[in-house]
Amino acid sequence: MLLLERDRLGSGTTKGGLGGIRHQFVDELDIRLSLLATAFWRQFEDRTGARHPFAERGYLFVAETEDGMAQLREPLPLYERLGVPVQMVDRARIRELVPGIRVDDLVGGRFCARDGYGDPLAALAGLGAAARLAGARFVEEVEATSLLREGDRVVGVRTAAGEVRCERLLVATGCWTATLCATAAVSVPIWPYRRSIMESAPLPALASIPLVIEWESGFHFRPKGRAQRFAMPNLTAGGSIEKGPGAPPAAYPSTFEPLAVPPSLEPWVRARAARRHPAFADLRIVDAWSCYYEMTPDDHPVVGAVPGVAGLYIAAGFSGHGFMHAPATAQLVVEQMLDGSARTLDIRDLSLERFQTARRPFTATVL
Repeated sequence: MLLLERDRLGSGTTKGGLGGIRHQFVDELDIRLSLLATAFWRQFEDRTGARHPFAERGYLFVAETEDGMAQLREPLPLYERLGVPVQMVDRARIRELVPGIRVDDLVGGRFCARDGYGDPLAALAGLGAAARLAGARFVEEVEATSLLREGDRVVGVRTAAGEVRCERLLVATGCWTATLCATAAVSVPIWPYRRSIMESAPLPALASIPLVIEWESGFHFRPKGRAQRFAMPNLTAGGSIEKGPGAPPAAYPSTFEPLAVPPSLEPWVRARAARRHPAFADLRIVDAWSCYYEMTPDDHPVVGAVPGVAGLYIAAGFSGHGFMHAPATAQLVVEQMLDGSARTLDIRDLSLERFQTARRPFTATVL
């Protein structure tokens, strides 16, 4: 196996991700992907020989409105059927999970103890080392500039260093996938959507809490060592909250916003954090960065063989869920590449075909 990386491994979105790992989705396939992936995250050291800190401390969604609580409650029968231990929680339980958190403005929340968070760069290091030991070859700082297509088959890629021929090609290039696939006359509806993350100075009193998400605002926080990391929605020009893109772009590939942190975000984060927990009253932000979500029109990835183009496979467009589902995606797409179909889970709904035929099997949701 040969992997081409245009920069250095982990230099793109991987280094900027929040690292959340959860089962609390509203579509069954998402939950099954999480169950498969989480089994891998728990066995990471046995499977790779490396360490990865999967902190299984839970995801806690908190709601300020009755409507928010109704939305949190709606998928409970699905969780019960799939054996995912999700529970609705009241204010007292929320304060047990996050000591000191403000709850007087909350109606309640939802919690799954089997959720948690990891470290994308540590995971990449372990996976990369294990792959090299298994015989994989990584070539860094070589960009695939176009796909080589002969008739109804893709036969390789063109790079600045020359052509690379192959029988099977997997495009896993995130929000750059549309640009690369267009060189082989394959339209892929994936586009970049900028999101930002901030990190605080050490706050050791909150070093073991769950990942907390305000349902209505989309504001997240989680420990990272002794610090806290905050993820936040985007803000419109008028100052309102934008939890996800309003609409897909008019054409693909689309334009890329600059990866600068908008100056309006830090005051919003400081105010929102102080409102939610007194430990954040004098919050000091020591780092901030932006990276791209790789969006699709239904907020679900494109995974599997490209219809009508032999030898071409895609795993991209995860809309914020790439890290948590990476182990499951890798297993399933390799099954399809080697055996003709994924055996462990049926991933036909993730095919590019759904956009070509306007089929909509998923609920669009961005956190």
